[in-house]
Formats: sequence, C-alpha cells, structure tokens
Amino acid sequence: MLTASNVSIAFNGKKLYQDVNLKFTPGNTYGIIGANGAGKSTFLKILEGKLQPTTGTVSMDPNERMSSLVQDHFAFDDYTVMDTVMQGYKELAEVKSEMDAIYAKPDFSDEDGIRAGELSAQFDDMNGWTAESDASQLLQSVGIPEDMHQTKMSELSETEKVKVCWPKLCSVTLIF
Repeated sequence: MLTASNVSIAFNGKKLYQDVNLKFTPGNTYGIIGANGAGKSTFLKILEGKLQPTTGTVSMDPNERMSSLVQDHFAFDDYTVMDTVMQGYKELAEVKSEMDAIYAKPDFSDEDGIRAGELSAQFDDMNGWTAESDASQLLQSVGIPEDMHQTKMSELSETEKVKVCWPKLCSVTLIF
C-alpha cells in the first residue's frame, strides 16, 4: 500500500499542492490526469521518492515498489534497446560494473578476488546470469522482436520506444 499524508510542495514560495492525503490500495488501478503543467509528473516523482515534498510524508510497504514510465523517450537515443531495458536493473548493473572493473585490473589482488566472489554471489542472487534473457523475453512479449534488441533507440519509432520503456519499467520488479 502507498500512502501520501499531508503532502505539500512549493517552488519559489508558490504552492503547487497543499495537504494532499491519498491511499493507494492493492487491487485497484489509478491514473493521474490534468492539464500540461498541472504537476502530474511532479506528484509522481514525490510518490517515487525522487523528489521530497515541502511538507508531509509518503510511505510504502517495504516489499513494494513504484515506478513510472518515462516521458522523455529521447533520453535513451544513444543506447541500444537491450541496454535501455537493462537500465531498469539498476542494482544489478552496479554490481556487474564493479565486478567487471575488478576483473579488468592488471594487478588483481587477493582482496580483489574476495570482493569479486562476494559480487558474483550478489549477481547470482539477483538472477544476473539470466537477466538479459529475461529482458529479451519481456521485449518480445510487447512486440519488439529479438533482431531489434541491439538497435539504437534513436532508430525506433515513438510507438516502439514506448514498447521498450514498458519492459524497462517491469524489469525493476522482475529481478529483485
């Protein structure tokens, strides 16, 4: 369950929201509608914890998470389709990056070996060895064929970009 209690936000002294109280309960679907500039994205950022409210709190059950679909599809133009989806696995990517950096060291030490072992165990616990395969299945399930997985996002249509962003969003919950 996600709860917003007495949430207010102001920018430069101008209040956008004041004392918002909401409870999002399991089994329901919610949408936020409003005019451009009304603050829908700002409110989502507050709910996700990406932006702190001026006053109030947002709480979520520890075994739940929230994500939203990005609006700026051009933000991923320099990445391949697969790399874009894999960015949804943030913690996994960080573990893999550190592990790769250790293995690339020319002066690999005993301490490096111990740390690499710890990271490898973490990677395994997060299903890291099958993450790309899982991401590929997700992409195919939304209509992005395997032969497009190494295509740059800049080469995709807007519709295809949205299809790629859904698995990126879903990947956050699949791996952890």
